[in-house]
Amino acid sequence: MKPNESSCCYALFNPFYLMVDTTQTPYPLTTRLLRWIAYILAGGTLIQALACAMMYFFIFDSQAAGMKADLLVQHLSYYFLGGAFILLSVSNVLIKRGLFQLKTIRTPTLVFILDLAFTNFLLIPRRDYLRETALHDGMPVMLSPFANYFLILNCLTPLLLMTQISLSSLTAWRLSRLTSSQVGPN
Repeated sequence: MKPNESSCCYALFNPFYLMVDTTQTPYPLTTRLLRWIAYILAGGTLIQALACAMMYFFIFDSQAAGMKADLLVQHLSYYFLGGAFILLSVSNVLIKRGLFQLKTIRTPTLVFILDLAFTNFLLIPRRDYLRETALHDGMPVMLSPFANYFLILNCLTPLLLMTQISLSSLTAWRLSRLTSSQVGPN
């Protein structure tokens, strides 16, 4: 006859009864979705940076390569903003429902959104304006009077793209660490 698992005798005679502690998240599918979105964001930002670097290798005119790279970054930013917004909003809902471990991804995701918005809605359009103004005057942007200002913006944009890569990778790493430590054996 098997003893009842809720009885005190079962806990006394089975030394491993109280030692096994498998914590399982109450929302496994949602945390898998969050982890999948974070992986897509991290991989997407890394591939975006590699694609922008490859533009400079394949196109010999640096101004044309920069314009193509900026177009690529701007078009992908809408997908990244959507994914980061979903990640932030779903994690906030789960935090309100008691999954407080997701608080670790809020700050990097929010900074990722702000970095993306600053890069794609302020810096790149300003660089495009400087290029168009210089081309309208009949010279490349690096020979125009705005060359120093353009050079500062041109150096700042890749730094912000590297920040996006690191923030999205940090978010994906924290989510994978969180879910792998919480999911029990199924």
